[in-house]
Amino acid sequence: MFLDITIRRNLALIDISINLHQEGKINPNTYVLDVDNIVENAKNIKEIADNNGIKLYMMTKQIGRNSEIARRIAEIGIDKAVAVDPWEAITLAKNNIKIGNVGHLVQIPSNMIGQIISLNPEVVTVFTIEKAKEISREAVKQGKVQDILLKVIDDDNLIYEGQTGGFKPKELIESAKEIMNLEGVRIVGVTAFPCFLYNSEEKRTVKTPNSKTLIDSAKRLREELNLNIKHINAPSANSVESIPLIKGIGGTHGEPGHAFTGTMPINADIDQIEVPSIVYVSEISHIFDGKAYAYGGGYYRRGHVKKALVGKNLEESLNNVLNAQKLTPTNIDYYGALEIDNKNVNVGDTVIYAFRTQIFVTRSEVALVKGIKGGNPKLIGIYDSLGNRIK
Repeated sequence: MFLDITIRRNLALIDISINLHQEGKINPNTYVLDVDNIVENAKNIKEIADNNGIKLYMMTKQIGRNSEIARRIAEIGIDKAVAVDPWEAITLAKNNIKIGNVGHLVQIPSNMIGQIISLNPEVVTVFTIEKAKEISREAVKQGKVQDILLKVIDDDNLIYEGQTGGFKPKELIESAKEIMNLEGVRIVGVTAFPCFLYNSEEKRTVKTPNSKTLIDSAKRLREELNLNIKHINAPSANSVESIPLIKGIGGTHGEPGHAFTGTMPINADIDQIEVPSIVYVSEISHIFDGKAYAYGGGYYRRGHVKKALVGKNLEESLNNVLNAQKLTPTNIDYYGALEIDNKNVNVGDTVIYAFRTQIFVTRSEVALVKGIKGGNPKLIGIYDSLGNRIK
């Protein structure tokens, strides 16, 4: 999906990744992250957000909850993270990253609420009155009042499979009234997902029906319950190109993630300010019936993998582009298949992919390299897919 733009805009990342693999410094099934360009992307994202009065939480799941990258992003001013689940919140907090929002995509399990509240998240997102009650009880035990966001949803909203839940318009006010009576929580805002998506036909990011549900819900809570709704969180596809859309609908917060690595869908079609800063490195394991098989562990079915570079050095690889076989639902991620056609492929060759990923759901390793932009690359650490340093 992003191979062409990475060749065009960050060829040095590909070069160092091939060298690291051929020298045995990284294994196949490793994502290589260009630290300097990620930080530069973050600076550009922060600047456009500041110019539009939008506050940001960094999303780290797609880079494997990596605390070193999170620390560097925090240093430029995006100093709190959105945790996709409580385990991510724990990992980040353990590494001194402040938690901005937790509970949105994955609600906090009952027996983990006390631990999560002790991390002092800025807000916790809830889907139900029951979860608000649980949070309230734990907050009271800790002598706190926890700010919460209500996730809102309507029948015409776009919802990804496995991400269903929230308060519908017909139940919103009565539910909010009940939650307002709880001693340990305070409703400060609303959120929905996804509020924006890339339209490949129009070649731009556009609002979804979810964004209307978000703004309508905030208005109703203000007008009908006199609530101080100061937090209108509008995640999905948040980047330099789309952050002004948050302001345009009346939102206050965004949660960029793929924008840090330049892997927003728009960047596959139109060059954006954000530089592509991540590749996936594998190795040819074997060749069978006209196909070359590269080690897996990090393939992602929604990644839109189309092709890969194969070779033992940059020059060889650029002249050896193989088409990828589409992953099927029956596939276990042992290998990725590449069509050989008339290409020259050998066992042990490095394979370079560039696609949209979610490292936290893989079993990959993550290699951080700094100095690529300045021509002095240095491997500074290798981590697992859940943010733990390996070496």
